[in-house]
Amino acid sequence: MDLLRHLEFFVAIAEEEHFGHAAARLGIAQPPLSQGLQRLERALGVVLVDRSSRGARLNAAGRDLLPRARDLLEGAEDLRRAASAHGAASVRIGAVPQLPIRTVAAIATACSDPPEVVTTSSTELLDALSAGRLDLAVVVHPALLGTLQSGPVHRLPTALLLPGNHPAAVAPGPVILRSLRGLPLAAPPRAHGSAAHDLLLDTLEQRGLVTTTVSAPDDRAALVLVATGRAFALTADPDLGAPGVVRRTVAGEPLPLRLRVAWRGAGPDPAVRDAVLDALDHEQVP
Repeated sequence: MDLLRHLEFFVAIAEEEHFGHAAARLGIAQPPLSQGLQRLERALGVVLVDRSSRGARLNAAGRDLLPRARDLLEGAEDLRRAASAHGAASVRIGAVPQLPIRTVAAIATACSDPPEVVTTSSTELLDALSAGRLDLAVVVHPALLGTLQSGPVHRLPTALLLPGNHPAAVAPGPVILRSLRGLPLAAPPRAHGSAAHDLLLDTLEQRGLVTTTVSAPDDRAALVLVATGRAFALTADPDLGAPGVVRRTVAGEPLPLRLRVAWRGAGPDPAVRDAVLDALDHEQVP
């Protein structure tokens, strides 16, 4: 007898209190459901359900055994999830959306076994690292690392993305930041990494540009805002562009995207960590 399958029958009948409703919930016909419950009762040597024209109600034995049946089903599902994790990627790597896609691909191909790659904000990546759901993550610097370990800061070059009709886009050459006054910056929400968000705005202000921000969780969202004339953006992706968008360099000191590789405890295989660090080294400002 398939014990787990018949326990599913029992739990469905107990919760629905009706054979027809339980069968519909499980996607089977009513006779196999009733026969399955009878087989379970014979195997256990006890009647679990009182049948009547009004439906199905648990008797004392059924009420006592129902929590145990649920525990067994939940345990079986936990076992399936654990087994699935062993069959999945051996390494789980996280990356912020600002990391260029070609760099993400370079990281994945540099690993000896194909990793599982998760893309989300620095805040969520660090939470996942701390909880053990990731082995390693590339986050925006600065960030609150707590007890996590980390490598050196990597500085990826960035470019300005400007609406094509903006005066700063019409003139050739590097753009003086203060010429963008009145145009918001498309940037990830502050909740994605408050320290890095505040540092960027402080840096812009020191360079003569006091600006507001509009939410752009990733480069794709930022590109749309720039293309529609609602914002400017900074990107580390050398291939990012669209009609109506002009790419320019920043006049004076560059505004690199600062990244750091973080991990928990001993971290993943050192070869994996070195592969990620090497991929970022290849992209960063000399």
